Amino acid sequence: MSVFMGVGTAGLKGSKKPDILVIHLQKECAASVVFTGNHFKAASVLYSEEAYRRSGGYIRALVINSGNANCAVGKEGILHAELMAKKISELLDIPEEQVLVFSTGIIGKPLPIEDVLKAIEHACSNLEELDLKTASEVISTTDKFPKYDFLKKDHLEVFGFAKGAGMIHPNMATMLAFVFTNADLDPYELSSIHREITERTFNSISVDGCTSTNDSFALISLGVYRENDLTKVRDAVEEVSLSLAKKIVEDGEGATKVIKVVVKNATLQLKARLIAEKIATSNLVKTAIFGGDPNFGRILAAAGSTAFPIDQFKLKLYIGNHLVYDSKVHPHALKHAKEYLQTEKEISIVLDLMEGKESWTYYASDLGYEYIRINAEYTT
Repeated sequence: MSVFMGVGTAGLKGSKKPDILVIHLQKECAASVVFTGNHFKAASVLYSEEAYRRSGGYIRALVINSGNANCAVGKEGILHAELMAKKISELLDIPEEQVLVFSTGIIGKPLPIEDVLKAIEHACSNLEELDLKTASEVISTTDKFPKYDFLKKDHLEVFGFAKGAGMIHPNMATMLAFVFTNADLDPYELSSIHREITERTFNSISVDGCTSTNDSFALISLGVYRENDLTKVRDAVEEVSLSLAKKIVEDGEGATKVIKVVVKNATLQLKARLIAEKIATSNLVKTAIFGGDPNFGRILAAAGSTAFPIDQFKLKLYIGNHLVYDSKVHPHALKHAKEYLQTEKEISIVLDLMEGKESWTYYASDLGYEYIRINAEYTT
């Protein structure tokens, strides 16, 4: 894979499991990175944004700690992120600005930096080929299962790993995601592909409507071979990214179902996207899905709450394959929709506006009792 990893334990997790991950790239690689849209950014995000700018879009290593967000700890947090990057720079003999730092976990607790640096030293002295499953496990916090995927099409390879389960909502979510491709792309090509894919994957998912302080998504070109068909690369990267994004929704804190909302035949793509987001993020819709209730009124009310008008006498609403509303209610279809909601784990809601050609798809989890328990007991 031309990607190596090292693992260390700094005691950041109550479980005492590994919580430091170092990713080492064999050569300088073009990278595109997007960070959280939250204005209260974690110190690691502030550091990495500046380091990435100074690097010119090329990196050699990543260091990720889990169990501590390195957020709301003052300027000391930026110093700690800098010390983490400096340690890796020294140990691996690479430019400091080509080391990006990522953190995830509890907000408001200073990093025990000496323990972190010792764990980084251990990780750097025990590098081995990247194991996607292990990498995901190390960076996980409240996740119930690891999130990773690998895709190979002819010579093209795309693979990645991620974490995330709660505080999920663009831009982006309390998630970290790292996707690699062996295709040789320059920073401009990489950034162009990355921006579009981010919007359709990690920026089109929601668990609880809350935007985190630490979200980051990096796309890295390993530069192994030149693929002239950029559409092929883009499609492969989107497939892996969407797979990881859906796993995050599936693992949403307390989630029992994945909700796929499709708004189609809109006049504008922005209209389709905002309506899909409104439906997917409505707590009334999410709780109805959790309870197996085909409450189409909640869906339509959410659809009508954006700035864009809809024609209630033209549109069609489907739950699964069941047409439940098209200017009139279909009681028989509602009965079948209820059975569908109570038996399926991935729920499809399709709103056909019957007015244009644009569409958007958004993924969300349902909302139940367990989400409240987890977050009521979670400290900061």
